[in-house]
Amino acid sequence: MKPKILLIGGSGFVGSRLVDSWGADQITYTFHRRPNRGGVRFDVTSERLRDRFLLRGHGFTHAILAHGITNLKQCAVERQKADEINVRATIVAVRDLVDAGVHPIFLSSDGVFDGTRGPWKEQDLPCPILSYGRQKALVEAVVSNLSTPWTILRLSKVISSFSDTRNLLSDWLTWILNSKVISCATDQLFTPIDVDDVVWIVKFVITGEHTGIYHVSGSEIITRYDLMRAFLRYSPHKISERAIIRPCTLHEIPSFEPLPQNCALFNVKIRELSGIIPRSINEVCRDFWLAHMHVGGVAQLVGK
Repeated sequence: MKPKILLIGGSGFVGSRLVDSWGADQITYTFHRRPNRGGVRFDVTSERLRDRFLLRGHGFTHAILAHGITNLKQCAVERQKADEINVRATIVAVRDLVDAGVHPIFLSSDGVFDGTRGPWKEQDLPCPILSYGRQKALVEAVVSNLSTPWTILRLSKVISSFSDTRNLLSDWLTWILNSKVISCATDQLFTPIDVDDVVWIVKFVITGEHTGIYHVSGSEIITRYDLMRAFLRYSPHKISERAIIRPCTLHEIPSFEPLPQNCALFNVKIRELSGIIPRSINEVCRDFWLAHMHVGGVAQLVGK
C-alpha cells in the first residue's frame, strides 16, 4: 500500500524539503507561523490532530513530527513556552496519532546527549544538558514506550548546498559578505548531514516500515572549525580572503546554557540498513559554492 503521510511542521528546514520531495497526493503538511504553499495552517498547541486530520476514514499511515522551537537560546530563556510546544503539545499529538492507528515518526536531536563522549550510539541513554535536548528526551521517553509501531530519528546538525536562513553555510556566507567576525570552536565535535540525505532516510524508513531509534547523521566527525575550513576551501579567493575567522574553544562562545562538546552520532545502523551513504562535507561545501557563484553578493564580489 502506498503510504499516506501527515507532516506536522512543513515550513521548517527539514519539513519544507520533505514537502518538496513528495507529491500532493501522498503528503498533507501543516505550518504554524511561516506561510507555506498548499499547506494547512495548524497550531499544535491549541488544536488537536484528532479534530482536524484524524477523523474517520483519514487514510494516513504515517505522521512525521517535525515541528517545534529549535533555537537553543529561545528554548532556554522561554522555557515555559518551549515546553508547551516541544513537549506537551507533541505528546498530545503522538497520542492522537496512536489512537487513530497512525505510525508516528519523531524527529529528535543529538542534543539529547551531554557531549561528554562520542560518537553516540542508538542504545546510549539520553543525558541532556540543554533545555532543547531535555525537551526532545521527554518526548522520546513517551514514544519509545508505545505498544504500537513508532520511529525516532535523532538528527545531527543539518546543512545544505542551497540557500536557506536555517542553513549554517548560508549564515556564514552572509556574515562574510557583511565583514562579521565568525567564531568557530576547535574543540566541539559533530557529524553534519546534508538535508537531502535526511529526506532520503525518512522516505526509506517510511517505505520500509522500519521502527525503533536511528541516528541520522553524516559519517565524518569534525569540529565546527573543520567545517569552516572545508567551506572556505571551495569558495572563490575573493570570498576566503574576506572571511574573518576566530578559532576559539567552545567555552569562549557565549551561551545561556553549557554546550555539549561531543555531539557526534554513530550512523552505522541506518547506513547498513538503508545502503544510503551520506554526502561528504567536501561535496556539500563544493556544491554550495557552485550554486552561489552567480547569486547576489557573491557574483558582485567575484565579478560574475
